Amino acid sequence: MVIFCLAHHCVHADGEMLDLLVPSITVSEGSSISYTDIESLLADRYFDDAIASAEEIVENNNFLKTTKPIAYGKLATNLAIVLGHAGQYEDSLAISEKALAHLESSVPQFSPELVNVILARSYILITMEKLDEARQELRRAQHITHRDDGVFTVSQLPIIEKLFEISARTGDYLNADKQKLFTLQVLKKTHGPQSEKLLPKLIELGRYYGERASSTGQFGDGQLNHLRQSLFRQSIGKYEEAISIIEGKYGKSDPRLIEPLQGIARTRYIQRSNRKSEQAAERALALIEGNPATDTQDKVNAIIRLGDLYTLTADKRASDLYLRAWRLIQEGEEFKGQKSQIFRRPQRLWPRARTIVYLNRRPSTADNSDKELFINAEYTVKSNGRVGNVRLLNKNVPNNEVRSLRTHLYETRFRPRIVEGIIVDTPKLVFKQRFLVAEPRPPLDT
Repeated sequence: MVIFCLAHHCVHADGEMLDLLVPSITVSEGSSISYTDIESLLADRYFDDAIASAEEIVENNNFLKTTKPIAYGKLATNLAIVLGHAGQYEDSLAISEKALAHLESSVPQFSPELVNVILARSYILITMEKLDEARQELRRAQHITHRDDGVFTVSQLPIIEKLFEISARTGDYLNADKQKLFTLQVLKKTHGPQSEKLLPKLIELGRYYGERASSTGQFGDGQLNHLRQSLFRQSIGKYEEAISIIEGKYGKSDPRLIEPLQGIARTRYIQRSNRKSEQAAERALALIEGNPATDTQDKVNAIIRLGDLYTLTADKRASDLYLRAWRLIQEGEEFKGQKSQIFRRPQRLWPRARTIVYLNRRPSTADNSDKELFINAEYTVKSNGRVGNVRLLNKNVPNNEVRSLRTHLYETRFRPRIVEGIIVDTPKLVFKQRFLVAEPRPPLDT
């Protein structure tokens, strides 16, 4: 078996692929090669040598085809994994297909021994953007785990994560939501509904549902708004569930509460529940400041985070918090090299900058020689984080786009600059808004 791999053509595939490698298979006694050596070669990007070594192991153990067919199937699967990790996707699929066929002839239809090679195939298919085929492979692997160890077996968690990845990449967000929630159900069945082992997943889900709500249109129709509010409730619910577990086991002053409280503050702000957002952020800061084990970096981050929230909600307490953070930075040894950086220039807080604005057609205000469409505007970030003194510098787009940009800038909020312990205005900042003409959509078939 000869397979060539040019190092500069190899793409480092998903790192999770290598986690499927089975290093503990018994190989021939005379072999001087181990899978530990192969992993080292892959880590150092010696792909040709790694593939050659994996091929040699398979060839040196051909006798296992009949004496230990499962072991041989795993060796062939390992070769497919090495090929996939090295970017040889077509070869990896071909070898994995042979390994799967060999194992299928040696074990029952729903044997757990099939799961590893099926997962290896699915990972490669995902990398190759063959997502429907990958989903089918993952569903087969999941079905095997259910038959082997029940519907709520933890062995399926990596499979669910990959199914989620496919759903998210294809825009199937409702299924993505279900897969995230099913992961939590599996963990609850395994560890119990009040186990602290649920905390990382609960916090992850709180963040996930909050981001989903944020990306769902604020001014959509009734159904879309219902979905948005449902996502907000799920986000808050997961954070509150984490808080309940922590308080039940460790009390109401435990620093483990900080992360879910900060999560609630983020979600509540996106939801425009400003007061509830502030309450959560204030409690998180109080816990940080009341914990003697908290390092200065965490304290500064929490103070700035609350200051940012106050800036967004036009609360005058933001200035005091920023100055407290600035003083801690000046005093802290861990901030060497950063002392002048954190408040050196204004930091945009909300909304995100509009990188490109699309136009329906090229405007008549642009000359034929103009290579780009743009507005250049000058503005000031004031000491309260608001924008003032917006002034047009030049443009080649219509005036309505100028008015839109002016409104956008006035609505933008910044963390202000601090100079020698004083919060100052920052004038003469320039914002360049770029425009592109949208490609016309092809007519619908009639």
